[in-house]
Amino acid sequence: MTLSQAIISTLSYYDIFNYPLKIEQIHQYLISQKVNILQVQKSINQLINTNQIGADDNYFYLKNRSKLVLLRKQRNRISKAKLKRAYFFADILKVIPTLKLVAISGALAMENSHKNDDIDLVLVSSDLTIWTTRFFSNLLLLPFKRDPDGKKVADRACLNLFLDESGLKIKTQNLYIAHEISQMKLIWDRDGAYQKFIGTNRWINKYLPNWEPQVANSKCSPGEDLAKPRKMVNRNTFKIYSPFTIHHSPVETFLKKVQLWYMRSKITTETIGKNQLFFHPQDTEKWVIEEYQKRLIKLGIQD
Repeated sequence: MTLSQAIISTLSYYDIFNYPLKIEQIHQYLISQKVNILQVQKSINQLINTNQIGADDNYFYLKNRSKLVLLRKQRNRISKAKLKRAYFFADILKVIPTLKLVAISGALAMENSHKNDDIDLVLVSSDLTIWTTRFFSNLLLLPFKRDPDGKKVADRACLNLFLDESGLKIKTQNLYIAHEISQMKLIWDRDGAYQKFIGTNRWINKYLPNWEPQVANSKCSPGEDLAKPRKMVNRNTFKIYSPFTIHHSPVETFLKKVQLWYMRSKITTETIGKNQLFFHPQDTEKWVIEEYQKRLIKLGIQD
């Protein structure tokens, strides 16, 4: 795959989500090509001059897709309010001593939310406390969670991914998962949980070789451009000692049994493991990968 093809492929991937890219994003999320941003800029200019891609207001998109620029700006405004809600949810969750990380995932992480979208959160617990952490997270956010029947979704919290520190590596490795990890936006963490998570999943650079994670000792604010690489916050300012942090705690065992019993008739596409819990009502991953491959074939690009 040439650099020009990689740029078109990257724009094609994000076109699935109706999302034009800035040049920094094209470089950061460039598929399969390790290059500097000047090389990307030069190739983009060539593609524009040959009318293979379009540009407007520093956004780049596939040919005849200029309408996406206005759509991105509209969704950016919608996302600003949702970001404030996400920070509100994360602040509530700070009281849970076994919780090590809260981050935003999904469309909101890229400020590409629809008006009726919920707010997807990723949570990391301390080792062997995943069910305890999930129980109290759901309890604290119960008034703000999405309705299981789909009647109340917009701006509601969706706790769709739980990991504990002994299960940070994501086993499924493909372009979609690489994007989901790289786009994940940290709200806060403790004890360097974000660095551990990214360090365990550096395989994503196989797919996105230019991408670099956030760095320590800063915080993203609700008004900040989430599309840019950003520093992260480490909130390891205190330690909380709790019976819930004891390995193999009877509380953990009991809460696991209770939650599995409650979920027994509701499980569909969820993945429930020893130290990883994925709650996805739809198989978005499969659909996106298939759609991306169709677009590459149509464009005559070899993956």
